[in-house]
Amino acid sequence: MKIIQVQTQAEAAGAQRVSDMVGEGLRQRGHQVRTVFMYRKTDVYDMDPHADFILKGKPKGLLGQLQAALGLVVYLRRERPDAVLSYQHYGNLFGTIGGRLAGAKHLVANQSGAPHWGGLRGIATRLDRLLGSWGFYDHNVVNSAWTTEQFANFPARYRARLRRIDHGVPRPDRPYDRTRERAAFGLPLEARLVISTGRLNRLKNHVLLVRALARLPADVHLALAGAGPEEPAIRGLASTLGVADRLHLVGEVPPERIFAFLATGDVFAFASLTETFGLSVAEAAIAGVPVVASDLPVLHEVLAEPGGAAAALFAPSDDAAALAVAIERVLEDPALADQLRAAGRSLADKYDPARMCGAYEDLLGG
Repeated sequence: MKIIQVQTQAEAAGAQRVSDMVGEGLRQRGHQVRTVFMYRKTDVYDMDPHADFILKGKPKGLLGQLQAALGLVVYLRRERPDAVLSYQHYGNLFGTIGGRLAGAKHLVANQSGAPHWGGLRGIATRLDRLLGSWGFYDHNVVNSAWTTEQFANFPARYRARLRRIDHGVPRPDRPYDRTRERAAFGLPLEARLVISTGRLNRLKNHVLLVRALARLPADVHLALAGAGPEEPAIRGLASTLGVADRLHLVGEVPPERIFAFLATGDVFAFASLTETFGLSVAEAAIAGVPVVASDLPVLHEVLAEPGGAAAALFAPSDDAAALAVAIERVLEDPALADQLRAAGRSLADKYDPARMCGAYEDLLGG
């Protein structure tokens, strides 16, 4: 089967990690899979032999956005895929429309974000609700029970197409040497190190991590892997709080180096304000890094087996003092850290990427 995956932007982020795993898994099952990005945001996919780009840079204004949308339609009509898998708000909209115009037999949307009702994303949510209710796509994938509940008030015809497929979460393919990887990323070799991954935007709430850092002992450092518009604010706050020398921004880390970065940390801290799954924090837990995470219902769901021990300590996403206390508990209590490591690694089978890819293949009829 010839399959095209449609993503909005090319960058190292959660939705892109998911499509990487789906694409690789379906290729291993004998399908032809390419991923097309409506625009190139960073260079992380420049060397990917399975990636294509409609625009080489972020679209500017309405004209640029129309150019990306029309370019996607032209691309899909030229490629004539049997199936289109789309991701993110705009990828879903334009991937669905383009897939229909290209005559694709199977259209599958992925709800990688909860519904929004304000601004441009609010418009995208309303259009998505119309497309789903009118049957423009065959299936609409949600990745957790919490995400499913966010569509409870949508029309019955929309909800009838919802399909639950939890994200696959990869596990490390080999051991990594902490000292060597800290040196490779330019991180202090002897410090107690709190780490986090994710795009540097407001919703990921990295400023709370910086505020917590200011409350932690002087030998504790913080390393963030990611890029984004909040970087100046993060650096500025660290300078104001007097912890700039203990903050390390390593930039965007390509997918093949994520586990090397995770190996550098003593604690993985995740302060996000909203998630539909929390791929990066689940990835850290499965890699065996003790986790402190935002007290979000979806993270309680994802980071524990039913009836099992949670693979994280939880702290409110607006309380730097509580976050610092939770981090320090893990740093000071080796038994607690070992308990969290064991609980995290136990999630690996539940989120086996092969299981996710098999579920997508089933949606496409094998």
